[in-house]
Amino acid sequence: MLASCRIGFDPQSSPDADTVDVADGFARITVEHGGAASGTVLGSGGFTCATGSCTLAVPVGTSVWLRGVVASDAWFAGWTGKCGGNFECRFDASGDVTIQAEFSPLPNRIFVTSTTTDGAFGGTAGADAICSARASAAGLTSTFVAYVSDTTATATSRLASSRGWVRVDGAPFADAPTAFSNGQVVFPIRIDEYGNDLGTVTVFTGTNGGTTAPKHCLDWTSNLATEAGAGTLSQFASAAMDGGSMACDQQRHLLCVETGRTVPVLIHPDLESPLAFATRTLWTPGGGRASADAVCAADAASAGLPGTFLATVATSTESIASRFAPGAVYRRIDGVRLLRDPGLFTTDYVDVPPDRDPIGGLVSNDYWTGVLRWNTPAQLTSNCSDWTDGGATVDGEMHYTAFTDLRSSAKREPCATPLPLLCLQR
Repeated sequence: MLASCRIGFDPQSSPDADTVDVADGFARITVEHGGAASGTVLGSGGFTCATGSCTLAVPVGTSVWLRGVVASDAWFAGWTGKCGGNFECRFDASGDVTIQAEFSPLPNRIFVTSTTTDGAFGGTAGADAICSARASAAGLTSTFVAYVSDTTATATSRLASSRGWVRVDGAPFADAPTAFSNGQVVFPIRIDEYGNDLGTVTVFTGTNGGTTAPKHCLDWTSNLATEAGAGTLSQFASAAMDGGSMACDQQRHLLCVETGRTVPVLIHPDLESPLAFATRTLWTPGGGRASADAVCAADAASAGLPGTFLATVATSTESIASRFAPGAVYRRIDGVRLLRDPGLFTTDYVDVPPDRDPIGGLVSNDYWTGVLRWNTPAQLTSNCSDWTDGGATVDGEMHYTAFTDLRSSAKREPCATPLPLLCLQR
């Protein structure tokens, strides 16, 4: 439940904040506390702001990092102003700026179990017992139930009296029980009870669109290979908690959800980082990479987005990464950063999927990339001959907007397939 702050300047040697002027080469960083809970904003060099409003003077151009620290019964809800999001705030000081840090009462928490079980875990009561045991092992003292449906109750109905969920690492997940099934979630469920990122694992839910799925391992009493239970992948976020069919003899994880609290969990958007969006317009290869860039530019213009946008498609001589600034932190249209730190082009997993179009709508589709890893050039056999061949007999690599796993492409499809593009602002 931390966000981090490093300040590359000794605040003890800075001039009096009341007398500093940007024209003199200094910028004032004012931090204001907000919200219904207490907490502290820390910075390196001894900067501490425990309440009210604090101002730090730093030389213009200084790299500033901020960290919000709370007690176990509170949550760092995020930043507004120059910063955004629920984690670290980092920027280069270019002038006077005011940043709000919001501290909230602790919402309900969620986690994916570090342990696995087959489908015969004893119904919802047995699943709840597993969640209770895992929460206790991690020192999470509260009531946790499993997000599973059976023929007597749906998973979402079991959460109906509560509001507001975050992962155990503080990342926002959902504000309302209905969000679990309608796709209005933010970060994927990938974190276990200890805060470890499990990446892509499978989770039993028995749930489909908020209702009981037809397959639920005979109300979670069967571990036969001939029976099946519905489930999901932990890497999914807003593509939602629905998934495919899993054999009941297989070992799967459970999603554990705290209940009993009513605390709003809302997004604190980043308002200044470069943008990323999936196009509303579908693109068919054949006109080269320039034609892909043209689609990005047209979609951005139609949404009133300023700046230059390029497609994340690789050629045989240039990687996707080579087209963009390596240290940039990109945000979706809703202000949520794809990755909280720099490193988008080398990471295995993004924090949230790139599934928003230029006006904020949800996109659930493949998108062209032509390459497995974003920091390597493509092969002509995987990028539709440098995007010049739109035929049905050649293939190209693609990723999926709902995936947070970037280690490999989603699949290959004929180059005649019209698909969205992922566009980044440069």
